Amino acid sequence: MSKVVVITGSSGELGSELVNIFNADGYLIIGLDKLPMTKNYNKRFNFVEADLSVLPKDYKYRISVIESIKELIPDDVHKIILINNAAQQILNEFDDIKYEDWDKSFAVNALSPFFLTQGLFEQLKHAQGHVLNISSIHAKLTKSSFTCYAASKRALESITKSLALEISKHGVSVNAVAPAAINTKMLKSGFKNDKNKLDQLNSFHPSNSIGEVVDTAQFIKLIAENKNGFLTGSIIELNGGISSRLHDPD
Repeated sequence: MSKVVVITGSSGELGSELVNIFNADGYLIIGLDKLPMTKNYNKRFNFVEADLSVLPKDYKYRISVIESIKELIPDDVHKIILINNAAQQILNEFDDIKYEDWDKSFAVNALSPFFLTQGLFEQLKHAQGHVLNISSIHAKLTKSSFTCYAASKRALESITKSLALEISKHGVSVNAVAPAAINTKMLKSGFKNDKNKLDQLNSFHPSNSIGEVVDTAQFIKLIAENKNGFLTGSIIELNGGISSRLHDPD
């Protein structure tokens, strides 16, 4: 019998690490991304090219991607996990935000997770599967220039709760993990690789550090494999305590 994990954004830093840890545990992995991974994996890794900025609005393309995923899922699957990890982070000041920024942000961050869950529902129901959406602290606490990203992640959390209401009765749990700052290239680019600002970011967290990719991936796997169906509709924060800190003068 097979256990399967579908990971969107599989070529990114967090996605690649998720592939690593699920691969080490014997999962058949189906990775979705616009670009293939540079690392070669064994025959348990399968890549499906998918542009998630297009998938929600192009019905034929969406069906093609979903059918490609289904063809890779064995008939004897007994565990299936869908991790909606892909993210589009567009940073623009208020005056510079364009319609295309909203369109791409919502397509990748909120709508694709919904349509992938919808498209793979029969497989998820058959194996009493788990959908895990990767949100962000920006869904609740954000800052200037993150308008499109923050709004789309907030929408993802709302979709998570609504899906849990709709499909948990079929044995499919739906949750989200909302990390704060994780040490990735995407984070560093937001700070323009300014080491002083990155050091300050560490100190802002009560844990006195930001998250690391490997630790985040291991935590996501732990939640995704949780067998307690009572855990559904939850937004699980992973933020070094920063969501509890009020930044007033000392």
